[in-house]
Amino acid sequence: MQIKLMIAILTGLFAISNSVIAEECNSRSEDSVFIMDCLAARYKAADKELNAIYDEAMKSLSSDGRQKLEVAQKAWLKYRDASMAFITEVNRKTGSTGNFIIEDYRSALVEKRAAELKYILSGPDAGPATW
Repeated sequence: MQIKLMIAILTGLFAISNSVIAEECNSRSEDSVFIMDCLAARYKAADKELNAIYDEAMKSLSSDGRQKLEVAQKAWLKYRDASMAFITEVNRKTGSTGNFIIEDYRSALVEKRAAELKYILSGPDAGPATW
């Protein structure tokens, strides 16, 4: 029960900060340095959320659950790295627009993984998956 409460609190805090960051990134669309800094902040917030969820889960899961989460997370990290290599290659020659796409995708990957873990760790109260 403790893990569900902690994840609910973390979810609320990070959802607010991520939506504020996403809105802020769109506010000055003509300033590419601002956009890149903003996208980097969005990624940092998403990564912080994912790490907090993972750390909390590792504290509260059974030994078998921790081992399975660790295996799943290592597989996801390989997927993340391969996906980032692919999107970087596809956008290699597209200039700053490609850089925006790459950075946005990097954040989206991490945000989606955080949503997946929250869903998995919510148990029977999870409701339908949204990501």
